[in-house]
Amino acid sequence: MESHDMATKVNCLPFTIPTLPRLGLADLEKCFRRLALLMYDTSVPAATLEKEVYPYLSPGIEFVNPWRRVRGVETYRVDLSGARGGARFDLDISQLHVQLSESRHAGRTLVDSTMHLRLSPRRASPVRMILTYDFDLIDAGERFQITRHEEMWSFGDILRSAPLIGRSYDVVRSCSGYLFTGAVLLSRALAGHLSGAAVARDAPARSADAR
Repeated sequence: MESHDMATKVNCLPFTIPTLPRLGLADLEKCFRRLALLMYDTSVPAATLEKEVYPYLSPGIEFVNPWRRVRGVETYRVDLSGARGGARFDLDISQLHVQLSESRHAGRTLVDSTMHLRLSPRRASPVRMILTYDFDLIDAGERFQITRHEEMWSFGDILRSAPLIGRSYDVVRSCSGYLFTGAVLLSRALAGHLSGAAVARDAPARSADAR
């Protein structure tokens, strides 16, 4: 009887299971892939952004890129819709990764992508771009809100795609590469020459000491 009671006590010990968000990583990756493609495609109408993008934005969302830093959902929406009034562009995604925090109440999405700037009907200039989205999980993990969105660009791609500047940039970059290599070789030659001269200068003194 005593052993039965002991077994009952052991089996009834309380335990906890870590809570997981309702949205799994695969769901989040699918959502963020869709969001990124919608945000960076100027052919997407404003009504689609209103329905499929804006509900995921936090009221205090922060947007950062190499030129700007703004905060607030209204400013973000104006910028997102205003970008469609300039050059045409769309996005190709190479890799996308979602990582949740230890508490599983927040996370970050990294997107390795290429934005194709269509400056003319026959020309598309690729610009390498890394996107990061910080987000909070809400409603017991059933939904999320983006709290921060950052763009990191390849300035080399931007300069190369700029009218009139692009070809000059490639020429200057090639020339500077050879100049740098030449400077390294020259510095090595000078260092070798100086060390050789020092050895030659010290040789008579060593010979005299030997005698």
